[in-house]
Amino acid sequence: MESRKNFIPVPDGNASKYFSYREAWGRIKQSIACGYYLEAVTLEESIISDRLISYLVRVGAVKSDSKLQTQPLARLIKEWKSHVPEAICDSFCHDLQSEIDEWRVRRNEVVHSMVKSMPGAEHHDVLNFKKEAELVALKGERLAKSLCNWYKKIKQQMSRQEMV
Repeated sequence: MESRKNFIPVPDGNASKYFSYREAWGRIKQSIACGYYLEAVTLEESIISDRLISYLVRVGAVKSDSKLQTQPLARLIKEWKSHVPEAICDSFCHDLQSEIDEWRVRRNEVVHSMVKSMPGAEHHDVLNFKKEAELVALKGERLAKSLCNWYKKIKQQMSRQEMV
């Protein structure tokens, strides 16, 4: 008989999605703790994109197809803003859509700025890069959580409306 200590309850619904999210959140926490900020930022972008894709498909704004997963984050945010033009606020964000879009720009800068520079231009200090990468990783974690919480509420509201 297997020990209860190793028992992992299978959630209702899409279990594989649940386990991939659980792994991603664990890796984000571990990556930030170890200073691997680019890994955290990459996983945060994946979570943010996934939640936006799920929302946009659910409301019929986009069709679910294989090309959707490769859409740039900027395009997903733009489509999201067109369907939810009012600011989404929570205890961490005054305008979730704008803050995620601003984070996207900072994420691009961090991901591409460690080594890449224009020939002859002064190169960025590595310590400044690491500090900015840390800030972007921490902000991305918070934004991804806020987006997940928002989407969970919206999904529940939509499910209740479908039942009526």
